[in-house]
Amino acid sequence: MTAGTGHRRAAEAIAEAVRRHLPRAQVDCCDLLADTPAWFAWTYPRLYRSLVQRCAPLWGWGYRLIDRSWVFRCVQPIRRRWNRVMGRRLLRRLREQPPDVLVATHFFPADLFASAKRAGLLSGRLVVIITDLFPHRVWFAEPAEAFVVGASPTYELCRQRGIAAQRLHLLGIPVSASFAAPLDREAALRALGLKPGRRTVLIAGGGMGVGPIAELVGRLLVMDADRAQRLQLIVVCGDHDQLRRSLDRLSRQARMPIRVFGFVETMAELMRMSDLLVTKAGGLTITEALATGLPLIICSVIPGQEQLNARYVASQGAAIMALRAPEVIDAIRRLLDDPAAVREMQERARALAFPRAAESVVERLILPLAHETA
Repeated sequence: MTAGTGHRRAAEAIAEAVRRHLPRAQVDCCDLLADTPAWFAWTYPRLYRSLVQRCAPLWGWGYRLIDRSWVFRCVQPIRRRWNRVMGRRLLRRLREQPPDVLVATHFFPADLFASAKRAGLLSGRLVVIITDLFPHRVWFAEPAEAFVVGASPTYELCRQRGIAAQRLHLLGIPVSASFAAPLDREAALRALGLKPGRRTVLIAGGGMGVGPIAELVGRLLVMDADRAQRLQLIVVCGDHDQLRRSLDRLSRQARMPIRVFGFVETMAELMRMSDLLVTKAGGLTITEALATGLPLIICSVIPGQEQLNARYVASQGAAIMALRAPEVIDAIRRLLDDPAAVREMQERARALAFPRAAESVVERLILPLAHETA
């Protein structure tokens, strides 16, 4: 869904893996918002962006409130009917060409598909991939045949919340195979006009360019000369065009190499040529970083779904929490001066990773479910 690039990337990773295993199968990777009324498709992502950027405490309060069992029981019947109305166009298409297996990487289609199954409108098997490490109740789409989670704490919370063990699978959050593909790092850096001998810090704010990116770049540009000589930056601004233009102007006067990008489809390559990632705590971004063994400095956390993401990787030693710009700069300085600490964080990241998650979901869930319906 375009409401979150991470959800879309997880869906695309599954689609890639299905096509490798079932080259003759018809695989459709759908953006549910494209099949909703135009006013809703326009409003949904913009309202979300506005809430998390300007009213983050309010978003966090609402997120926690709806996750309470008694509140969710009151809200869910209204939510279910609303989702059915907004998604009726997609349901009409699916009824014309009934799928054998439905895979949802966002809670909106998960609930829509589950509701349609209960009503007898769809008979395909449903796999829900929870793309955050906190399993909010909106993800629990009954009657899904399988739920996929990305970490042990997520698995335990799902069990505590009543998901049966036979339907719950700790397989990891799917990422594209490109995150495990070989890369000539030196050649890739030179192709971007960067220097292989320097430490490369990748700064990314997700698809919306969230976080104190401009302030971080500004502070790094006035870093002491010795460290500045050892550092270079790659900055990904997402679809935040104003930020990209501002940083483009800054980069022309910088004393260290900087490459500035808007929205990119090459995040796998950028991560694999980097030594450190400074980012928000999005579930897919963290998962992709772990898959490449890339240490993280988490500089921004959306209240609610990203809090457990951040706590988990930080507690496991794969990330440093630094929610103020001066703390981020201090963390970069420490890691720049301590290569052994960077190597340890790389090892911790790889230990948490599920680089074959997409393949595992296909092999262990989608193929058996598809054969059941054949």
